[in-house]
Amino acid sequence: MNQQDDRILLAHIQDFVKRGAYRSFTAFLDQRQYLLAKAECRAGTYRFFGGYPDAQRGILCIHPEDLPPTDEEYPISCLTFTFPEAYRITHRDVLGAMMAQQIQRDTIGDILVTSGRVQCFVTGAAAIVGLNLTKIGKVGVKVTDAVPFANDYSQNIKERSGTVSSPRLDAILRTALNQGRGQCLVMIRSGIVTLNYQEVLQPDKILKAGDVFSVRGHGKFRLKEVGEPTKKGRLPIIIEQFL
Repeated sequence: MNQQDDRILLAHIQDFVKRGAYRSFTAFLDQRQYLLAKAECRAGTYRFFGGYPDAQRGILCIHPEDLPPTDEEYPISCLTFTFPEAYRITHRDVLGAMMAQQIQRDTIGDILVTSGRVQCFVTGAAAIVGLNLTKIGKVGVKVTDAVPFANDYSQNIKERSGTVSSPRLDAILRTALNQGRGQCLVMIRSGIVTLNYQEVLQPDKILKAGDVFSVRGHGKFRLKEVGEPTKKGRLPIIIEQFL
């Protein structure tokens, strides 16, 4: 999302806030957009929900303080695709199949994939398109919007460990990506690195356990643990990569 898109989003949020007595729902927002948007809202007058608890993409509702929306009032449908377990479908496959039908990204929320099943949260036209899909990639699928969200998904995670002299962003990236310091500095300064869903351009930014960072083209990570200094003064770290 570029700065022009950000300005448009904020203009919409400011308009929603001015309405005051009305409920207003955005399209699906990612975590960065959500953080940007909620800064314009007063506490108790907004709610972010993506179809299930802890959704990464969700719809922000601006509402009167005494009238928050229920889960059921959000304009979200859950599509369930099933296919033979012998085949493999990825998040990218599902998103590609939907967007190939000229569907806008902001009509699609989280896409959760498990063996033989995908559940995808959508709004509006994306629901209509999704219900008419018979193939995702080369795999035949059946789809329905009548199956409740299963809530039995587990995030695949790969752990990486190492030691750093300091929990600086550039040092953490070297361990996460197995790249040289120079390459990590280029990534940071080119604006493709985010920390807690915000762009970060400072290589010396200090991270703490629990911080989430991502690098465009390389994935999403979390600094799981920062240990006590070793005898040589280095800090052992554990990084989780979300697969």
